[in-house]
Amino acid sequence: MRLLVFILSALPFLALGQGFGGGLYGGISTTQVSGDGIGGFNKVGGWAGAFTDYRFTPRSTLQFEISFIQKGSRQAGTVKNGNIFILYNHNMLEIPVLYRWYGIKNMSIEIGMQAGILLSSVEKGTILVETRNSSAYPKAEWSGAAGLSYFFWKGKIEVNMRYSNSILTMRKGDWWINHVFGFSVRYWFKTTLDKDKIEATKKKNLIEVKLE
Repeated sequence: MRLLVFILSALPFLALGQGFGGGLYGGISTTQVSGDGIGGFNKVGGWAGAFTDYRFTPRSTLQFEISFIQKGSRQAGTVKNGNIFILYNHNMLEIPVLYRWYGIKNMSIEIGMQAGILLSSVEKGTILVETRNSSAYPKAEWSGAAGLSYFFWKGKIEVNMRYSNSILTMRKGDWWINHVFGFSVRYWFKTTLDKDKIEATKKKNLIEVKLE
């Protein structure tokens, strides 16, 4: 856990190198699991991390992230389900690698893959004996992800929505698939848009000097 905290703290500053941008983000995850018999995105958890990106064309970047996220599913006890409460909680470290396209003003579209490492798990409920760190869950997870962002305050603040879907089962012997909607607010210490603006200004000034 100390290593995770160090990486999350250092990544935005490592991104200050030439050609790179980066920052920090925090938000919530709303999740459900296909195969566990519980429907609906009723499990709410935390989502926070750090990111860096590299712009390889004016409208395209490759973004790398490292984050902590809570996944799983939750059923509240109601009269309809016989007052049966169920909770599956999974604390995970995720490393997404995303292609981002900035072809719409103040917006970006992203798509990519992410690797997940299970840090801890909890099962509990009315009909469940509370279990922590069950060996029934694989330690690794692979997911596909896609999202949409809106930028304001000169590109320094980003509001992001992302959907991810695990590709392999998250429970041994069963076909359980994580589905996640994540919502976050991101702060950019440095954006690669700054580099493009500086280069454009230099070219404009050079043209003006030649005309004089």
